[in-house]
Amino acid sequence: MLVRNGMRDTEPIYRNPRDYDLEHEGDDEDIAFYLRLATRLKPRRILELACGSGRVTVPLAVLGAERDFDVVGVELADEMLQEAERKRADQEDAVRQRLSLVKGDMRTWTSDGGFDLVIAPCSSLCHLLTLDDQLATWRRAHAHLAPGGRFVADIVMPSLATFGDSSHTPPRLLVEVDLDSSEPDGSARLLRYKTTRYLAHEQRAEIRFLYDRFEPVHAKDRYVSDFDSHVYFPREVELLFLHTGFTVETTWGSYTDRPLRASSRVMLMVGLKE
Repeated sequence: MLVRNGMRDTEPIYRNPRDYDLEHEGDDEDIAFYLRLATRLKPRRILELACGSGRVTVPLAVLGAERDFDVVGVELADEMLQEAERKRADQEDAVRQRLSLVKGDMRTWTSDGGFDLVIAPCSSLCHLLTLDDQLATWRRAHAHLAPGGRFVADIVMPSLATFGDSSHTPPRLLVEVDLDSSEPDGSARLLRYKTTRYLAHEQRAEIRFLYDRFEPVHAKDRYVSDFDSHVYFPREVELLFLHTGFTVETTWGSYTDRPLRASSRVMLMVGLKE
């Protein structure tokens, strides 16, 4: 989330949902994880915070049509919400009936509650840069849940090796080519470069993504998407759960349900509402 002249704005990548989906082409480990989780927990209603283009939301709704549960996706960026609506419209009627998409901010959005599972996939919680925003979001998740419901915080683990370059004087900003993705039909190719500067005193990573999109017919498109990311550590996330009324049920370090360890790429902490 960006703030310009006191007004909230979204990062450029979220104004380009087709690029966002291309960025995640073939990246379906988290989708499979949430489908397994829903199958195991048997929820009646699932709430996805910051549902984006519906990358996780729509497959959950497909499963919901089979397993008899409803899915609500909340998203702040208009372009992402429109893309999720387009994907919803492409589904069969049974799936469309199971899925509701609404515009809202995960810090403040309210509903009648009664969800059995609240999820925040793809490190969307890293957009919360202040403790006030983090507490507000965790409290809203708690308020949305039915007794015994669960909130899953899906967060990228800190890369201390990357952050180490920021300790140099002056800080070093190395350019990394971290993604090269193509549409299955070869109609587009997306290259992503990034630099990262870590501000230790704020636990904030200033990440700059540079995108190059190549298409056979149209000219190349290039733009920069700035992403200020809060860097979470495991004990900090556990305290957020405990302070907002949850019991920490389990913590995984991958989308294959392995325990959290030093080499883990992601952290999935599950809080249980008493």
